[in-house]
Amino acid sequence: MVIRTGSDPARVLREAGLRATPQRLAIVREVLERNHPTAGEVFEAVRLEFPTMGLGTVYATLNMMSERGLLNVLPVSDAVRFDANIQPHANLICNQCGSIVDFDDCDDVLAQLRERTSAGAGFAFAAEHIDLYGTCARPRRPPRTS
Repeated sequence: MVIRTGSDPARVLREAGLRATPQRLAIVREVLERNHPTAGEVFEAVRLEFPTMGLGTVYATLNMMSERGLLNVLPVSDAVRFDANIQPHANLICNQCGSIVDFDDCDDVLAQLRERTSAGAGFAFAAEHIDLYGTCARPRRPPRTS
């Protein structure tokens, strides 16, 4: 199942074989509403509703979701982030501001990589996304001077 903004959190959990507890529902809602959140960001948001919830519960739920194919784990320089877009895509990661944007128009490139790595290295993709680092189109910070 692909989860996207607007997906029903209870359905997402049920289809993954997970119980839809109020805490898990809140965690799924936050993952759907945020752009590549960290576990800490999800924790800060859900603990407003569930003050006794621990960070371990958030990590356990996010890890279960990733193990069941509902999230991709995205290790970037500042933290591990969770990506609800499990369709083939590229993550465009800005080196200056840290923003991450999903770029879906790369099926042809991923198909070529899949074909070349399969034939040349006997490698089969487990997940099909690539991480591209650069500078986004937002106004750029001036370069640092010493």
